[in-house]
Amino acid sequence: RGRALLSGFATQLSNPKTAVVYASVFAALLPAEVPASLLLALPVMVFVIEAGWYAIVAVALSSAAPRAFYLRFKLWLDRAAGGVMALLGIRLITSLRQ
Repeated sequence: RGRALLSGFATQLSNPKTAVVYASVFAALLPAEVPASLLLALPVMVFVIEAGWYAIVAVALSSAAPRAFYLRFKLWLDRAAGGVMALLGIRLITSLRQ
């Protein structure tokens, strides 16, 4: 289990897409002036959220029924996630104009 956790952690750290996603979310949703305490808490919160999310996904998709459900609706889930990212991008662009 420790080796799997370390492998997953290394994969996330070496994945530039993860950094781009979080940077875009933070840029779109955080205020211009961020308190130092929040800047220190953000990496911890991101780690806890990511580790918790991937633990839930690993447990859920280790069973046949949830895996089949996910594979059946994967295209629509991907489209919904892409739509959310597009909306965050639009929000960022419109906030720059103000």
